[in-house]
Formats: sequence, structure tokens, C-alpha cells
Amino acid sequence: MLLEKANKLLEQNKLREAEFHYKTLLNSEPENGDALFGLGRIALRLERYDAAVYLLQHACHYLPNMLEPLHALADAFNSINSPNDALRILKHATSLTHNNPDPYYHLAQQYLTYGDLDKAHATFSQALRMGLYPVTAFILLEIVQLGRFNKEHNYISDLHYLLTHTNNLRLKIVIYYALAKSYDLLNDIDQAFTYFELANKLQLKLSEFNTTVFDSYYTNIIDYTPSAVIKDSELEKNISFTPVFIVGIARSGLTLLEQILCSHTQYASFTNNRSVIKNVIVFLEHQTATDYPQCLFKLTPQLIKKARNMYIEAIKKVQSITPFIINKSSDNHVSLGLIYILFPNAKFINITRDFNATAFSIFSHYFTDNEPYYCSLTEFKHYYKLYEKLIKHWDSVGLPIYNIPYEELVSNPKEQLIQLFKFLGCNYQQRCLSFYKYKHAVNTLNKQAIRHPLNDGAIAKWERYKTPFLKLMSQN
Repeated sequence: MLLEKANKLLEQNKLREAEFHYKTLLNSEPENGDALFGLGRIALRLERYDAAVYLLQHACHYLPNMLEPLHALADAFNSINSPNDALRILKHATSLTHNNPDPYYHLAQQYLTYGDLDKAHATFSQALRMGLYPVTAFILLEIVQLGRFNKEHNYISDLHYLLTHTNNLRLKIVIYYALAKSYDLLNDIDQAFTYFELANKLQLKLSEFNTTVFDSYYTNIIDYTPSAVIKDSELEKNISFTPVFIVGIARSGLTLLEQILCSHTQYASFTNNRSVIKNVIVFLEHQTATDYPQCLFKLTPQLIKKARNMYIEAIKKVQSITPFIINKSSDNHVSLGLIYILFPNAKFINITRDFNATAFSIFSHYFTDNEPYYCSLTEFKHYYKLYEKLIKHWDSVGLPIYNIPYEELVSNPKEQLIQLFKFLGCNYQQRCLSFYKYKHAVNTLNKQAIRHPLNDGAIAKWERYKTPFLKLMSQN
């Protein structure tokens, strides 16, 4: 009864209440694996990765034949930059079953994340041979994105079969995207576009809000972070590293730029970390009893120092401090003013891309969350305007923002990078153009695409769909 209540609270994201019930259960049953698993999942969500590893290891000990705790433990190991331990755990998970493709899907994702495309493809293929399961739709989407099929050997019939045998909206969405990408690779533009459109329409039904709900929030950010607030704060000048924040609209080349910079010997990435938003802002809101961004007017030197140290300590848990630490997250664009108050030596890079190319890339990719601006062109146009307005505000208050066009980066990379590194305060290194050879973790969409040399093939890709896409755009 207590476990059931704790699990329900966890599903509702009521972490503090769920944690209390799990701990209460462990007081009477110290070897309850389910309670340990629950606490481990909470630790993961709170980014307490060392604690997550400890709790999930014990959960796996008491639940030796359960796959979910093993998958969670692998996530925890990846979060503390221990991919070899994660790989060991995932391989062990596959040994526990011979007819369940789920652990093979997770293992293949691990290979994908670290750039071993051949092993990823082989593991996905092995999972397919086990039969058709719900996870099969996700496996087929990944195989299609790997692009290893042709007219004679493809998975279109399997996808259509799955489509007619499920009523699950999520699975249908994934299948629609996989069909669209299959027909795209087979150069059947009409069929591909039809399925892209079906996928977007269906996913929009799962969205629970409209982008207009952000209007007042963005207005408040502009109103409560004028140049006076930023410049009048007591700014710390003695910071041992240079924080580099990459922002931009999704599908504009953020991951590509991150991987290029990570190939420089002085750079490391804090991955796609949102701790500025999730932890620092929550801390400041609690300390000032005021919501963000209004709380910026109540910052004190002591609060600024504590918030800065919170961010630095979060880095140290997963990454050694290097001269330049990258944080790549589109979401960080709403807090650039706060970031600058915490780190006045920070550098901001805004990567831009042609609007239509960006819109089509979003239209043609599956995003696991149901944000409306990622599955509706109308919503995306509204979100794009909000983003541009806020970036212009940050520029107007004097933040050090470097704008780099995606098209220029892929067409003339060396010249663009020389100028970018000059802005960042270091010298360009030729090895940055060989970024695809270095197996840094990549957890974003199309993980396989980043494992190839720079090319400008994506620039004009949307133009193959120009006529139907612009027609659809005009209707939204």
C-alpha cells in the first residue's frame, strides 16, 4: 500500500512526498528493492547522480531480474561520465532475456550515443529479429535514420503492419515519422511529406498548452533584466574558467557546434545541462520568495556567490574543470541575464539558421516531448518570434553574444571558427574539423548524423519539399 502510494506520487512528479514514503518503507524493510529503485529515480531527476548510482546499485542487487532498475543505473553511470560502466550494465541486461527487445534497444542507444554506428545497427537488427513489440516502432525509426536500406531492403512493410496493429497514439506518431523518413530516403517526396504532416497533426493532439502562454513570461524577462540590473550587480571577476553557453532554436546546429568546440584541447562540455534553469533559478526563487525573473531585483552578493558555486559544483560532479566549459541548451536563452550576473566572464554563442530550413527540420523530426512549437508550424512561428525578441534584448543590454550562421559554419568552417575562437579568447585548432572522430557523448536527435565530416547537404534539403512545405506554412 505504501509502495503503491509512493509510486503514484512519483508519477505525478511529487518528488518530496514520494521520497518521504519510500524512506518510510525502507525504515521497516531496508532491503526493499522497489523502494530503493524509487529513490534512485528521484535522485536522477534531481541530478543527484552519485546518490542515484548508490541507490540503483542496491536496487539492482535486490531486484536481480528486473530490467528497469538496470536501465536507470546505466543512465546514472552516463550522468557521472562513466560510459564503460553503463555499457557493462546494459550488456548484462541483455543477458537476462532472449525474447525481449527492450534491453537491446537501450544497448543500441548507448552505442549510438558514443558514435559506434556499426554496433548500434547490429544491436537494433538483433532486437528486430525477436518479433514485433511496442518498442519495435522506436527501433525502426532509429534504423531508418541510420539510412542502411534501399528499395530492395527496407522496413516499410513492417511499419505499415505495425500501424494497422496499434491504437497507441505515441506509437502511431513514431511510425508516421519512420515512414516519412523511409520514403524520403527512397526519394518519394509526396509520400514522405504526407506522413510528416500526419505525424505533426497527431502529436499536436498530445500537447497540453499553446505557445502564447509564454508571452507574459518573455515580457517579464525583458522588463526585469534591463542593463541596470545586470551592470549594478556585484560581479565576480576571479573565475577559474570561461563558461561558454551555446543557444539557438532547435535544429539550428547547436549539437554540431558543441562537438566542434569539444574537439579543442581546452574545451569540455557540461552536456545538454539545464541546471541554470532547474536548480539555480529554483534556489533563487526560494531564497527571495519571488518568482523568476522578478527575483533578480532581490539578488545580493551572497546569493549570487551561492548560486554561482551551485553551478560550479554541478559541473565538478560530472566533468573536470577545463579552461572553457560548454553548456549547450536552447532553454538557457531565457536566463542569459542571470548567467551573466553569475559569470560576467561568460561567452554566449547564438547559432542561427534559415527560418524555412529550421522550420522544416523541426517539422520532419520526432521530439519525444509534446511541445506544440515542435509539432505545429503556427506554434513554431510564434515561438521563433519570442526567441528572436529576447535575443535582441540580450544584445541591447550589452551581453557578449556572438551570432554564427549555420550555413556559413558548414560552408566555410575554418574561417568561421577562427573568428569564433578569437571571440572566445583562444586560438583555433585544426583538430576541430575532425570532431566526428572523437567519441564524445551525443544525446540529441539524429545522433548518427554528427558522426560524419562537415558537409552542406542539409542546407538545401528542405528545398526538395519547398512547394508543399511553403503551401502548408501559408495555411498556418
